[in-house]
This record gives sequence, C-alpha cells and structure tokens, in this order.
Amino acid sequence: MMLKGKSAVVTGSSRGIGKAVALRFAREGARVCVNCVAARDKADAVAAEIGKAGGEAIVVQADVARKADAERLMAETAKAFGRLDILVSNAGIIQDRPFVESTDDDWTRAIEVNLHGFFNVTRAALPYMTKQKWGRVIATGSCITEVADFGGNKYSVCAASKGGINALLRPIAAEVAREGVTVNAVSPGYIATEMLGEIDAAGLEAALKLVPMRRYGKPDEIAAAMAFLASDDAAYITGQVLRVNGGMSMGG
Repeated sequence: MMLKGKSAVVTGSSRGIGKAVALRFAREGARVCVNCVAARDKADAVAAEIGKAGGEAIVVQADVARKADAERLMAETAKAFGRLDILVSNAGIIQDRPFVESTDDDWTRAIEVNLHGFFNVTRAALPYMTKQKWGRVIATGSCITEVADFGGNKYSVCAASKGGINALLRPIAAEVAREGVTVNAVSPGYIATEMLGEIDAAGLEAALKLVPMRRYGKPDEIAAAMAFLASDDAAYITGQVLRVNGGMSMGG
C-alpha cells in the first residue's frame, strides 16, 4: 500500500478519471476527499464504495473555479484527516468548437475551470504541504496540447487552458522543490470515460487512428500513473508531464 497514512484531495472525482484515481488511492491506503461541483449523489456513491472496501473517504462539494471553495476544500480535508498530503487537480471540461466560432463564454469557462481551477487548488494546498515538508501535486493535463489535428475535433480554446497548466507547474515545482513537495502532471490521451460521449463520433474515430495502440485508454491506467507520482518512489520526479496516451504524441 504505497500511500498508507497519506490523505488526498481528488478534484472532479465523482466520475471518470477522477473516480478511478480516488478508488486507486484508497486501495493504496490513502484517505480520500471525493470532490464534486454538482453531482453530489455520484460523489457520495464513490465515497461509499471506498468505505465498503475498508477505506476512508469524505465528500466535499466545491467549485474549484472559486478561490473560497478551493480553500474550504483543503481546510475540510485537513480537518477530517489531520493533514493534507496529495492534491490531484483533475476537475476540467472539454470544448470542441472551431476557433473562429468560439465565444467569450467558451474562453472564460475553459480558463476558469481548467487553468484557474488548478491555480486555485494548488495555491490553497501548498501551505499545508510545505509546512509538513512533504507533498504531491498532480494535475490532469491533456494530449490536446501536443496534437493539433485530430481529424475533425477542434480544441484550440481548451488546449490553451490545458497548456497553461503545463507552463505553470514547472516554476511552481521549482519554488517548492526544497520543501519536500513535487509538482507534476499526467497527460492522458483518449480515455474511455463518460466524457468521450461529449465528443463528435467521427472525430473520435479519426483520433483513434492517431494512437499506435489503436485503443482508448482506461481510467485505471491514468490512476496507476498518478498513484506512482503520489508515492515515495517518485520523490525525485518534479516539474514533469507524464504522457499516458498509447503513443499518440509520437505519431501514429
């Protein structure tokens, strides 16, 4: 149990990748805060599943795009578990729209949820980690920052928000490197979650041809990578983006 005795916040963990991460962390011995912005019933179900398996979990409903919510999320986790060791900044959205048709609202929503959300939760979590001289921050990135043409899907606005995460994590990692805290990201390819249903079917088929393995990834495969980065085995890894995409970013 590589995370035994640790406590973790996993944002956006009522479904998909976040849910898989929360369940994997619990199996590895971590106490987990399951976070959602709206789907409280689904978050409660994830926490119940963790409890049924012998783990410990709480649910905190909070919008990571709001500073006060992010701070409350960390405070409630630290209060419940006595410490805050691991943050997985996973909450995010995907937008598929031609750039010239993108609206101001598209831009604002992508930046607020994806990039500003990472900013808010990381800023709120780091004081706990630096004080105890141990911590892990892991963001969910995306292959859309590296592959521009998916054969139909158009992710310019979303790619900007995800690319901002990649740019931001490196200087943060440098700032806290001597405090026992690492800051990394896992960049998934196309993962078989509910979010795939929000993407154009023809675009999905075209994108799959870019994956040398010719299959979608599994949420558990992303969770495994994050569990490693959260563990002591990854203590000398920081400021990195780990690509888990079936080889998509190296070309088909």
